[in-house]
Amino acid sequence: MSISEEKKAIRKEIRRRRMELDDEFLSYVDGILPDEVFGLDDDDFKARLKSAKRIALYRATGGEVPCDKLALKLMNKGKSCCFPRIEGENMVFCDCRSLDDKSFETGAFGIKEPVKELMPVDPEAIDIVVLPAVAYNEEGTRLGQGKGYYDRFYAGIKGKKPFLLGICYDFQISSEIPVEEHDITADVIVAIATAEDDDEEE
Repeated sequence: MSISEEKKAIRKEIRRRRMELDDEFLSYVDGILPDEVFGLDDDDFKARLKSAKRIALYRATGGEVPCDKLALKLMNKGKSCCFPRIEGENMVFCDCRSLDDKSFETGAFGIKEPVKELMPVDPEAIDIVVLPAVAYNEEGTRLGQGKGYYDRFYAGIKGKKPFLLGICYDFQISSEIPVEEHDITADVIVAIATAEDDDEEE
């Protein structure tokens, strides 16, 4: 099996498992994510988060880890929050002062993205990227959706690179993830537990 075929099979399985997560659980995850991120025991990340002025996030779809509550907490702490918009083969980020519908529209892939009236920010002005993924390996190398938007965006930053914070569920981390040269690697990962407690079984 080729690397491309391996990635395709992994994407299919992970997407299936994500879609099985119900709205109640997704709402729970959205609520606990801010504490998970702000409580992350990583000195480098803590320093980056404290000094960060602009943080890139995403609007979740298809069972992805939702980070709306995290974005609101960051905004309340005075951080500028920007979100991705697809423009042709590229991805840009635009500042949004809120998560209301006036700031977002549905993009080509059915994902909420900043309205076209909002101007893109300088990529070098982004201090932290909250990085979605289909999966990660144990070293943090990312398997994306397959379109390469994040890979191209990160590769295109010629100056100061942002800190990459991976966000996923525990079942999205696997040593079986195939790696290619262009795949980006998260600096640290927050993995949300999804497994039920075996002690609850009769």
